[in-house]
Order: sequence, then structure tokens, then C-alpha cells
Amino acid sequence: MTVYNLYIYGKNGDSLYYHEWAKTKQGEYPSDDHLKLMRGMLIGLKGFCRKISPLDYEINRFSYVTNTYRLHFYETPTLMRIVLITDNSCTPMHEELEGIFQIYTKYVSQNPLIKLEGPIKSQIFSEKVDQYVQSLPVFNK
Repeated sequence: MTVYNLYIYGKNGDSLYYHEWAKTKQGEYPSDDHLKLMRGMLIGLKGFCRKISPLDYEINRFSYVTNTYRLHFYETPTLMRIVLITDNSCTPMHEELEGIFQIYTKYVSQNPLIKLEGPIKSQIFSEKVDQYVQSLPVFNK
């Protein structure tokens, strides 16, 4: 199984963080258009899930699978959106996304030296996320 990439969006929809483990296409950091398309798709899917749900409550996590990948989505209580893309053989990874949020809380939001607006520029956060994801059983080493 393979972990491809991680996206983190702030409550206003701004891209805060991106990390790629398995490069599937040539290129550098995703373009602004790519990040905006991903954000728009997530908002649309969340709305769609809410509309078709037989229960009347807020959807804060979902996962879908295609023939080539699985997308895992988690929206935190602070409206941060965390998205992990894996290969399609992975099962939903909602607890793992909560683990990434716990790393964010410890190394970013509780750190008074880090500016909370804009992209996350914390080396220790990047290292801890990388270590955490690589420690997951689904990570293909």
C-alpha cells in the first residue's frame, strides 16, 4: 500500500500545507489552480454527502475510492480540512487523520512563535508529520 500525498486547508480554505511521498507525476509543488480545484471538490463532496445522508447532522469525515486512489477527508472542530491520498487498497484512515491534527495542535497551534495565518513553515511539524505517516502500516517503504 502507498501513501501519495497530504493536503491541509485552513478554515478559510487557504492551503496551509502539502507533502508528497510517492511522486506519481513529474512536477513540483501543486499549482494554485490544483489546490483550488481540490478545495472546491472537497466542499462539493461534503455538501453532497450531507444532502444524501439519511441523518441530519454535520459530515466531518468521509472517504471515497476510485480505480487508482483513495481520498480520506477529515474536518476538525476548528474547520481545518485534512486530506490524505493513498492507493485504492487502503481502508478509511480517519483515526490517522486525527493523529495528524494532534501533531498540528502540538507543534503549530500551541507554539506561540508560529504565525497561524498562511502556510505552515515549521520544520519540526514537517518532520513529525513525515515520521508519523511513514510509521503507519499502510506506508510502502
